[in-house]
Amino acid sequence: MGKKNRTKKKQTVSYQAKRKKKDMRMLTMVTVGLVVLILAIFGIAQLAADGQKEEINRLAQGQPVLGDPKAPVTLIEFGDFKCPVCKRFEETVFPLLKKEYIDTGKVKMAFLNMQFIGPDSVTAGIAGESIYRQNPQAFWQFYDAIYRNQQDEYVIWATPEFLVQLAKQHVSGIDVKRLEQDIRTRKYEADVQRDMDSGKKLGINSVPTIYVNGKKVDNPLDYNQLKQALDQALQESGKKG
Repeated sequence: MGKKNRTKKKQTVSYQAKRKKKDMRMLTMVTVGLVVLILAIFGIAQLAADGQKEEINRLAQGQPVLGDPKAPVTLIEFGDFKCPVCKRFEETVFPLLKKEYIDTGKVKMAFLNMQFIGPDSVTAGIAGESIYRQNPQAFWQFYDAIYRNQQDEYVIWATPEFLVQLAKQHVSGIDVKRLEQDIRTRKYEADVQRDMDSGKKLGINSVPTIYVNGKKVDNPLDYNQLKQALDQALQESGKKG
């Protein structure tokens, strides 16, 4: 009986060892499978994120762009010419951005219309589009002038008369009569609306909204935060900030 018990005990131990080994193999396979699945999900998510960034950067095509077209980093601003916060951005952040990143060839900046404060916001956007089509660089003279001459956001002031006079005084290299005609016929209203539709698809509900290489900047008025985003984008592109 003793020998039979010992044999039975050995068989039990052997079975348990085999079962444990089988369980370990199964656990290893499940673990590897989970790791592969996680990596696949991460990879798909990363590809989706990269695709969205590229899609946002593509919005800069055919828009007013300041800086070297070959700059490794693209900054996109969605703005409203009647927006007082956009004015603050233009007066406080933009000069630093231009000096440190745009003029040095590191960053190119594009402007897209998000003209929703009032009907004359759209009129101002049409004026900007008209000037851009006559002389792309003159747009940035207009960009500077309209913010520096901005009035109360609750008052309709960006009228055709105001915009034409503004261009006469502050924008060079354009045909002012052509500008006036474009404004009065609202020639480029569809282009302004197209920009706004792009903004709505991105869920934009405030201005200015800034993207750096497709990534939204939480507080565009915080230059240190913007600088951090730009430096990270430059590092990712292989350039030094």
